[in-house]
Amino acid sequence: MLVDILLAVHIIGLMMGAGGGFGSMISQREALKRPADQAVTLRSIGPALASFSFAGLVLMWITGVALVFVKYGGFGALPQMFWIKFIFVSTLTLAAIATQMLYGQIKAGIAIA
Repeated sequence: MLVDILLAVHIIGLMMGAGGGFGSMISQREALKRPADQAVTLRSIGPALASFSFAGLVLMWITGVALVFVKYGGFGALPQMFWIKFIFVSTLTLAAIATQMLYGQIKAGIAIA
């Protein structure tokens, strides 16, 4: 039962991450086609969608580590495909952290070259 709950929350985190990422991509691309006043509104939702996506990624990390220990008893018994996934998720996490830092600089008014 615990494994099922962890897996369900893990998948919810995945959907939050994907939904926020795709939503941000679509809204920012659509902002390029709109007049300036509408583009400002569309661009303003980017940070909120990025935060939503980042929250999903954090949820995935927490439930993923919990699943490794609850279902598999630790990292020792995991197959090679897990480690390939782990590399991709780690890279995605670094990109998400960079995005959060970038939005933080923009919010603080720091010029970005």
